[in-house]
Amino acid sequence: MRYDYYYYSLIPFFILTILSTLLTSTESHRCTDKFQQLIQHRFPNCQRLPTLGGELGWSHPSSDKARHMVDVIFGAPMEDEGGWLAWGVNPGRQPEMVGTRAAIGIKNPNNGSHYCRTYNVSYETRKGCPLRPLDLEEIKCLKFEYDGSTQYHLVTATLNLSTVDYNVSKLNIVWQIGSGVDEDRPLMHEATLKTVDCVETIDLLTGKSTDMAHLKIYLRQVHGVLNIIGWGTLLPIGAIIARFFKKFPFESEVWWYYTHVGCQFAGFSIGVVGWAIGMWLAHISPRYIFLTHHVFAIFIFVFATLQTLAIRFRPALLDDFREVWNIYHHFLGYALLTLIYINIFEGIKILKPENKEKWRFAVIGILIALGLITLVLEGYTWRKFIHERTEQRKLESLPNQAKGDQEEEEGGITIQSPFSRRNSLTTPRLVEE
Repeated sequence: MRYDYYYYSLIPFFILTILSTLLTSTESHRCTDKFQQLIQHRFPNCQRLPTLGGELGWSHPSSDKARHMVDVIFGAPMEDEGGWLAWGVNPGRQPEMVGTRAAIGIKNPNNGSHYCRTYNVSYETRKGCPLRPLDLEEIKCLKFEYDGSTQYHLVTATLNLSTVDYNVSKLNIVWQIGSGVDEDRPLMHEATLKTVDCVETIDLLTGKSTDMAHLKIYLRQVHGVLNIIGWGTLLPIGAIIARFFKKFPFESEVWWYYTHVGCQFAGFSIGVVGWAIGMWLAHISPRYIFLTHHVFAIFIFVFATLQTLAIRFRPALLDDFREVWNIYHHFLGYALLTLIYINIFEGIKILKPENKEKWRFAVIGILIALGLITLVLEGYTWRKFIHERTEQRKLESLPNQAKGDQEEEEGGITIQSPFSRRNSLTTPRLVEE
């Protein structure tokens, strides 16, 4: 049995290896051909950003002891008739919205005019204070326009960065898209995972980046797949084995238990890896924690841990507490499965992946498959149970017939059973000795 646990514990690592092959792409940083053709004469460096369909081009930095000078162009699709497109740099330790010096292009929905301003995004902006244009030394917005060949709106800016506050080999950049404007003031953008991930640290000299945004997007996908496989598939299969394979349809005293435990252990191991990834993602984005999904995940982990510990701490078969423990174990198991699927759909709703319908249909397909298997086994179990109960009643009726054949003597008169073979139409029911 120890060897079985060892092999089951290796399953998460095999799955992670497969996911690394399926979910990563070597082309994730390469700009589209149309955008590269548009900027190649003026901006030799180009990188495709991980969210909002954004692409960034920049010139070779020219530096002296005091300043870094760089020209940049940022493009992304804007679906709304009005709105704003922003790109900026942050002199802080990490890339984030607060503290960003941004060039923001505004598209007026009333008259369709385009204009570009610079803004200092402060902590008050996060709290809802209006963002007003401000002349900044670090960044100048040169132009905001629409390009028909790429169908992008483009912000062109020039950077004049202090060598004290900025490092072009480790430059924190931020980009964003919003749909609401009030004259020359951009309004608050929608708070989704795609807008949260619009930060990166990039080396303008080599074109390399930390890939933190790519990593978070990738890990969210891994988190979802691992939890769907581990907690959403293997744990229900383990419950089905425990429910149906003790006596019906195949009676076994040992096989069902080892299979049940192995399936639960493998599902728990895979689910815990996915859960840990989700906790880490919440830790690195403390301002954007989805409370319902987060709380459900904690309950799922606690319930799953208690169910797994049952392998070691369940009472003995003849223990007086065993019946109460069985009720608790079954109730907790059903509650766990309910929470798992509620939280899986909650996670899909939060992630909003481009192929979210495929994710949703995949989970629904797993639910339907498990439900059909359960219905078939339940029907077969009841059919076999009723059949065996009927046979048992027939066998129980045979001793009663034999007992009816016995004669009882009472007051010198022998009373015979009405079911006796001797009680035919020609045989009297009372016989005197």
